[in-house]
Amino acid sequence: MLKHLKRLELLTYFKAPVQKKINPIRVTKRKEYLELMLGGHVLFPGPDGKDTLYGRGTLFWHRGGENTIHRYHSDDPYSCYSIEFEVEGGERICPRVTIPLHTEQLLVFADDVFRRYHAGEHDNPAFCAMVYSTLYWFATGPQKKPGESYPDALKIALDFMEQHLDCSLHLNEIADVAEISRSNLFAAFKQYLKISPHQYLLKLRINRAKQLLAAGEKSIKEIAFDCGFESLEVFYRQFSRNEGTTPATYRKRFSPMDLN
Repeated sequence: MLKHLKRLELLTYFKAPVQKKINPIRVTKRKEYLELMLGGHVLFPGPDGKDTLYGRGTLFWHRGGENTIHRYHSDDPYSCYSIEFEVEGGERICPRVTIPLHTEQLLVFADDVFRRYHAGEHDNPAFCAMVYSTLYWFATGPQKKPGESYPDALKIALDFMEQHLDCSLHLNEIADVAEISRSNLFAAFKQYLKISPHQYLLKLRINRAKQLLAAGEKSIKEIAFDCGFESLEVFYRQFSRNEGTTPATYRKRFSPMDLN
């Protein structure tokens, strides 16, 4: 995937003007030009070929001969990071338009990359490879559908769950924080995430446990309680069922330390 990558040529910020049309940039040969939407909206052909409105978090990955985004409502100008790579040959490695599920993580990454690029790291080949591969990771990972946006109540619920994994959370408590009924919260999870709140919470706990196991700084018992499992036995059972291996085996595989 990185064999055709030559160098990172440009990383800049662009803000479309109000009440004015702009012309697209035609990407030249041996270039890949990425645009990450930060705000506003643009019109671009969707999966069905029809004009679709795309907003914050959308990642456009253009290749030589293709035009950059440029169509938008004059009273809703868009802003984006523009990233240009020099490449040599190779086929398209991901869809031209993606909306990564973990939008805020992508934007935080992009902000950090923008800062580091303009602090003088742009000529570092390792920096170039890291930026390219991470953007590829987001572009080929879980995606949202065009026009899909989480309701505010669901966003609040997701954030609350993320911040309280070490607690014994109940659906009623989460619904109260999000100021939504229990049944409507369950329906929102099924509609937008395709799983129940319980399944989502378990997934968060398991993922956090995997990070702590790999870090190797805490005992498995400590990790079980830090991730909100009611007992060590429950932790082992749920982890083994979801990961196909035990926490101890996972730790031995990914951590140089072996704390029990």
